[in-house]
Amino acid sequence: MTTKKLMTLTAVAVVLGGLAVVSTNSKKVKTPSLAGKPVMKKVDLSEIQRLEVTRPGATNLLLESTDAGWVMKSLFGYPADIAKIRENLLKLTDLKIGHVVPGKKLTNVVLVDLQNAAGKSMATVRLGEKHMREASGEMAQFGGGGGYPDGRYVATEGESVFLVKESLDAFDGDPKNWAETQIASVSAADVTTAEFKVKGESLKLERKDGNWTLQGVGPKEELDASKMYGIDSALSYLNFNAVADPALTEEQLGMTTGAVYTVALKTGESYTAKIGNAVGADRYFKVSAQFTAVGTNQTQNAELAKKVETFNAKTGKWTYLIPSYNADNMAKKRADVVKAKEEPKKEEPKKDGSEKKD
Repeated sequence: MTTKKLMTLTAVAVVLGGLAVVSTNSKKVKTPSLAGKPVMKKVDLSEIQRLEVTRPGATNLLLESTDAGWVMKSLFGYPADIAKIRENLLKLTDLKIGHVVPGKKLTNVVLVDLQNAAGKSMATVRLGEKHMREASGEMAQFGGGGGYPDGRYVATEGESVFLVKESLDAFDGDPKNWAETQIASVSAADVTTAEFKVKGESLKLERKDGNWTLQGVGPKEELDASKMYGIDSALSYLNFNAVADPALTEEQLGMTTGAVYTVALKTGESYTAKIGNAVGADRYFKVSAQFTAVGTNQTQNAELAKKVETFNAKTGKWTYLIPSYNADNMAKKRADVVKAKEEPKKEEPKKDGSEKKD
């Protein structure tokens, strides 16, 4: 081989070797990690006026901003809780990528569509199944072996699926998750009378010196203290399970023949609740408030009158479904609270046959 050819081959080998090094190094260059990057494009929360959630095999959820505030169009226009809306929208729009899941396909997709006032989509997110973490330690020891959700698979416009740390439960469940579910918060300590009307029978209990009393209790009868629990607090922490269709009539709801429960407060407020038909483990329920001034403080009376007016405007116009066990506290009959008086126990005679002496 001539010197010229050897030098040529050497040069070619150097060039090829250099290309090989460049090729090898290029394979080592990785795509920048997406971890910590936003899942969604930036959305101005103030421009979101509608929220539509489409769920497979379940009623769709539609919330909309109106002149009267946010309402749930898919729940007969019932008022939505703006604090819950903001909380859940922030969770959604602030989602950060945990990591990309190559080849992952979402199943049972929940589609969340954020829309402007014109109903135009501003952004969409597809929510897949939750990521479950196996229980360990004390949780597994005390029956938590089924695991718990610690994230969720999501996707936006493209095919890429991301795992995020939020489980976003509110987008799956009952529409009431977006509402304030407490119907009433009547102070039990202020209740002075509780009156029941059940199937033509009336019962009126009065509180005197902190104790419940009932007129007409015979000498061999007494109020059953164990049955008085919940009578004055029936409207204290009452929450609904669902909202009834406003198109249903009083007859269809069972209100015309149902129980009526009325409590009067020392402040001059009174609340009247109607209990209707049973629907599964729930009962139809409707409540309204009244106010009669009991003092001369005009400022306080004006505040109480406004409180009652607001209550009726917000709550009094709706019919709810409440748990039957709550309804039972408002449907008492005389036989439910009165028992035979226990006779005093006779002293046992001494072993020698003589009676005990004081």
